[in-house]
Parts: sequence; C-alpha cells; structure tokens
Amino acid sequence: MLSKFEITLKDSENDINRNMGSLFHGALMEMVSRDYGDYLHENHLKPFSQSIFKRDDEFKWIVNCLDRESSEIFNDILMNRLDKVEIKNKNKTYEVISKNMQTITYKNLIDSTYFSDSARIFKVNFLSPTSFKIDEKYTLFPNIEAIYKNLIRKFDSFSTEFSIYDEDMLESLIDSTEIIGYNLRSTVYHLESIKIPSYIGNICIKIHGTQQMTQIVKLLLTFAEYSGTGIKTALGMGAVKTDEVRKIAKK
Repeated sequence: MLSKFEITLKDSENDINRNMGSLFHGALMEMVSRDYGDYLHENHLKPFSQSIFKRDDEFKWIVNCLDRESSEIFNDILMNRLDKVEIKNKNKTYEVISKNMQTITYKNLIDSTYFSDSARIFKVNFLSPTSFKIDEKYTLFPNIEAIYKNLIRKFDSFSTEFSIYDEDMLESLIDSTEIIGYNLRSTVYHLESIKIPSYIGNICIKIHGTQQMTQIVKLLLTFAEYSGTGIKTALGMGAVKTDEVRKIAKK
C-alpha cells in the first residue's frame, strides 16, 4: 500500500523553507516508537519520503509511505495525534491547519499506469532539490539511467504485486528515453553543516520505444510521486510530480 499525507502548516513568521526537510524528519522520528526508529535507522532503503514546499501561499509538509506498516504507523501519528510540529533545533512550533491522506494499493497503481493508455511525453517536475551521487560526485543534471535504477530498486523492494527489474528491459528503457527539453537551475540542499549540490525544476522526456516501454515509464514516474528519486528522499530531497503531455488533436 502507498500513502500520501499532506499537512498544511501555519507559518506566522514566514520562516519555513525547503531546506528544513531534515529538521521535519527529525521531528517525525521523535514521534515514532523507539523500536520503529531503530528499524528505520538500520535500513538504508527507507519506506517513506518527505518534503516541505510552498503551494498557493501555504506551506505543505508531505509525507509519503511505501508499505503498509509505515502507512499505518504514520497514519496514527499524522492523522490522529498531530496538532503541531515542534522543531526543537530552532525552538519553533508550527500549528497544523489541515490534514489530508490519500492511499492506493500497488495493484491499483499498476492497473492505472502499466495496464492503461499512456502518452509518450512526460514532464517530470523536481519539486525539491534533487541529486544522485555517481562515481563519488553529485550530479547537477538529471541522469536517466540513475533515475530509472533508483525507482526500480525502490519499487521492487516494497511492491508485493509486481517486479520490474530485468537487465535487458532496463537497457531498452534507457535507450528509448530522450530528454527533449528542460528548465532547471542548480541549487544546494542544506543538510546540517553540509551543502549538497543539486538541481530543481523540470525536464520533458520522450519515449521512443514500444507502448510497453511508455507504460513502464508511466508506472515508474507515478510511483516516484510517493518514493521521490535520488539521494536523501527521507530528509526532504528528490520530491517529484509528473504530468503526461498529450498532443491536442487538430480539428
């Protein structure tokens, strides 16, 4: 099961920013049990992602869960118990204005993407600073191979309905994908005393392969809206939203 929690926060002093993702992660970890916190700490691949950003003059804290256990635990914390978020490092408290939760099963996700019609062009929006570490260096431009490998690894780790990875398929997927446009800017993500080089903005990709290739891409990019992509997605990086781009038929 996949879950998306959207928490709207009151920011009277207008001091929330996307670089506070790691602080909100810390606040979230203080609300989980010690046993579950230890489990998350011991596992490199986290079953959730979270990020902070501004939408329509409101600050949103988005927490996404990739399996049933994390969905149930965070549902209790965020929907049943949360009325304020305390950021102890900055001695700040933010009141919760509203909360919303959406869920979807992996089966329904697959049915609505892999087993449905798909456009060949996708606009991938990187909502929070995004980066990958390749050959010990941070990337300042989206790397299609790294994005696909990252999403497939996460999907196959948490989905019990369907497995994607196949070496020949992955190679075909990479070869079939072309970046046809982009609007990006370089930035840095502040993680305590570390500044991580990253990018934010969007790219447009076109899939030149079979219809099956486009459906796999649609599945992966829709999943990315929950998992995020790249490094440090549990700490506020790599939030993604994807739009299909369909040509308007000529009259």
